[in-house]
Amino acid sequence: MSRPDKEPPLESMLQALSDTIGTRQKVFLGELTDSLGTRGFGPVILLASAMTMLPTGIIPGVPAFMGLIMILAGAQMLTGHRELWLPPRIYAIQLPGPALLRGIARAEPMAIKLERYIKARWQFLVNWQVFLWLIALVMIFSALLIITIGAIPGLPFLLAMHILAFGLGLTTGDGRFIVAGFVIFLPSAWLAAWLSGLL
Repeated sequence: MSRPDKEPPLESMLQALSDTIGTRQKVFLGELTDSLGTRGFGPVILLASAMTMLPTGIIPGVPAFMGLIMILAGAQMLTGHRELWLPPRIYAIQLPGPALLRGIARAEPMAIKLERYIKARWQFLVNWQVFLWLIALVMIFSALLIITIGAIPGLPFLLAMHILAFGLGLTTGDGRFIVAGFVIFLPSAWLAAWLSGLL
């Protein structure tokens, strides 16, 4: 599941996204996922959660679209797929290029700092099927909440935090981020549900 690149994986991922967007005003959602290449589900999960948490997450519809990507990724992980397949209608969803580039620019300094601490360890957490199933189930549940209550400011951010940690762990092969994702999940989901009035 984890396929770390020789170059820093987070920086190479952001560069691939920037190159895909270029100077275009609109970019297909599927083009962004295609630009990540054959790296498994990690970068896709990382992309969807980061776009939910960064300023791009305040663009109407973006949290719901990203939640849908998370659900598709989780469902395909449960069924044993190795990479994400998008239905044509979802592939063709258009997103604003300039806003995406601004989000990537904000993410780059954080990615560079994170690279210093990333190391492939506790890899059973990113390779054992039972943990991948657990990650998929948690992600689907969280994504359903994002779609349901995502219009409330700040809640998509809370609900995407642990998914971002899962994406980091799967992308870099560092199982500590998987542990962090499970630790963050319950309090963040409870707080989001409480703030939305579901509890």
